Amino acid sequence: MRRVYCFIMALFAMIAGCRESYGQQYITTDADKMVAGRVLATLYEEKDLSTPELMVIAAKDLLGTEYVAGTLEEDPSSENLRVYLTKTDCILFVETCLNLARTARQAGKTAPGFDDFAANVARTRYRKKPPYTYGDRIHYTTEWIRRQEGSLEDLTMSLGGVEDPRPINFMTSHPKSYKQISDADNIPRAALDLKRISEVEEELNKVPMTYIPKDKIARAAEGIRSGDIICFVSSVEGLDIAHVGIALVENGRVGFIHASQADGKVEIDGRTIEEYVRPRSNLSGIKVVRPL
Repeated sequence: MRRVYCFIMALFAMIAGCRESYGQQYITTDADKMVAGRVLATLYEEKDLSTPELMVIAAKDLLGTEYVAGTLEEDPSSENLRVYLTKTDCILFVETCLNLARTARQAGKTAPGFDDFAANVARTRYRKKPPYTYGDRIHYTTEWIRRQEGSLEDLTMSLGGVEDPRPINFMTSHPKSYKQISDADNIPRAALDLKRISEVEEELNKVPMTYIPKDKIARAAEGIRSGDIICFVSSVEGLDIAHVGIALVENGRVGFIHASQADGKVEIDGRTIEEYVRPRSNLSGIKVVRPL
């Protein structure tokens, strides 16, 4: 009977366009799987390179990918693992490149598959195994970095960073901005998610955030390498990171690849990191994180 039940559930999952990874169905499309397969095949051929080097290869392979905000919020009533490569936003782009690189490096004698990649995405996007709730998702980039200590190295302080005493509390201060927690006064599930996010904020604020101020970025750039994750620190109260990208150092120029909302696609930006940050009043500086 158990085997029959599992077969039926697997059949339903296939009909729905879902697959299993890390213990839960994930949502994707054939087009996304095709893109992932192409990039993973390229990275697998170069898997002896470092994770940052593979990230840059993946990032260049994904140039032109459409920027689409809110892809993880397509169905606010249900929290599912969504794995897309044909559309992205800034953090999903970096998350995707990191996990494509990791998946290629973890592969043995056979090329890695989409399920392997999706499992790595799940591990970096959620703080627990499924079933998931909105409160289980890692929303703040600061938490995303800290939870990967050992596989990510925060270089911010060694590159001239300073502590930022401002607390992280944007989500609980602006719950109406998030559909899943906007009606926490009336919906028990939303109230639980809001409570969980509040607990995460409290835990994050036990350790001050760090950043490299604008006037120190030029000097810090000397220590940045291609493949480093560049986090653009927000000047908005309660918010930690406003944007992220992948460093690209060529001919002494410290630029970056990112999913640009302004240009609507993944691109190699025409500005250096310093030139991008300096005129923006909504940014106070950067963090530099190196994949290991």
